[in-house]
Formats: sequence, C-alpha cells, structure tokens
Amino acid sequence: MFNLPKSTKIKKNIYKNTIYKKFSNELIGKKKENFDKEIKKITITNEISEQSISVKPTEEVSAIFLVLVELKIKEFNEANISLVSRLFGQRILLILKYEDKYKLAIYETRLLMGEWKEIDQINVKIQGLDLSSVWDNFVIQVGKFEVEEGNSLVEQIEIEEEKEKLKQKIEKTEKKARKEQQAKKKFEIFKKLKEYKRELEEM
Repeated sequence: MFNLPKSTKIKKNIYKNTIYKKFSNELIGKKKENFDKEIKKITITNEISEQSISVKPTEEVSAIFLVLVELKIKEFNEANISLVSRLFGQRILLILKYEDKYKLAIYETRLLMGEWKEIDQINVKIQGLDLSSVWDNFVIQVGKFEVEEGNSLVEQIEIEEEKEKLKQKIEKTEKKARKEQQAKKKFEIFKKLKEYKRELEEM
C-alpha cells in the first residue's frame, strides 16, 4: 500500500472502545457521539522501525506507524483526527479514507492534511538517515512546504500557518473590495489588501 516496503506491513484493528477508555475525559456526551458518527474503523497498517527497514531510531522517534482511518462522512471534525494521532504516544502518519478517496494527515504541533486523491496517486516516501529525519520528511510531504534555511521544522510550520491565515485574509478582503460601492471605503480596503500581500511576500 502506498509503495511502502512489504517488511513494514502489519494489520491490527484498533477498536473504538479502546479509544473511549483512553480518552474518557475528552470523549464524553456529544463529542463521543460525533466521534462514532464520523469514524467507521481504525487499523494500523504499517510499522516503520529499525526492525522493518533498518533505519536507526532516535531518542525522539523509536517507530512510526501508519494508521488507516475509515470515515463515515467526508466533512469530518479535525479534532477527532487529532485525537487518533495521539492514541499510542508514538509518531503516526494517518491515512484517511472516505469511499474510494484517500488523504494523508499528520500531527506536528498542529494537524496537517493533504488533498483527497485516488489510492494510486498517493506515494509515501521514506527518506532520511534516521527515524527522526524520516518523520520530518513525512511532515514536509503532507504539509507540502520546504524548510527554509535557518528554520527548524516547528518554526517553518508556524510560518506556513501564518501564511495560510494571510491568504485567507487576502481572499476575504478581495471579496469585500468587489462588493464595496463607495470609492473612499474601496480605497481603504485596497490599501489594507496591499499591506496583506506585502506581508505575505516578506514571509
């Protein structure tokens, strides 16, 4: 699956009762009900470790698991996916599945997700001299960004998040400018839009 070595393949079902027990303080009432409505099945499909691919572990990363999360609905609550990523206290690359579409998701300071694709369009690349660098490369693959020189991975994720927020502000401001009829207000909106775009270019 996803061009991963056969040596990494495992199959272990994770039952919802296990999740409800582990997160009993978080999954209560409607939260538990919504989790059940959104998530159909959870399966560990691959283990990337020194035993499976002969890549050295580090103090931070001893193994990386691929977990298939089969969804009942396409528009899911990201909090539920973040919860699954914390399930084992290990590094987890999530494969979300809805009907015949798949997307990758990974949690590193925040939840990062790819786009919905056909199964043969998803290629998980194992790159790195140790498991920490393999993990970092997974984060970069899913987040679709490059770590700029002088930045740590976490710093770059924060920068990418700020870029995304600015892009949303720009889009919202452009819509506002198109609707505005008064010349003075329109000028002020375009002025603010120019500031946002300059800020984005400088990041």
